[in-house]
Amino acid sequence: MKQVLQHARTGEITIEEVPIPQLLPGCVLVRVAASVMSAGTERASLEFAGKSLLQKAKARPDLVREVIGKIQRDGLSSAVQAVRSRLDQPQAPGYSSAGRVYRGRGRNHRS
Repeated sequence: MKQVLQHARTGEITIEEVPIPQLLPGCVLVRVAASVMSAGTERASLEFAGKSLLQKAKARPDLVREVIGKIQRDGLSSAVQAVRSRLDQPQAPGYSSAGRVYRGRGRNHRS
């Protein structure tokens, strides 16, 4: 299936082929019919992605505190690896959607 993705490091927006999600027991899967993308929210994400690492830190002190906590818990190397991994993970824009919900049936499910 195709999905719109925004790359956190560069702000680039691409349409990519991604695996179809699997319906797991005890979970729900939504077949999205429509999704809303807010111009303001998505513009802010794009502007944030275009900033340097220092500019990102200044703009999001809450994330800086999370990184400092990770350094204290797990060490500098682990924190750097986590930040790099997060920046390398593309995000799917949009936050409001409508569609059909499918429920995975677990062992304890009763019809």
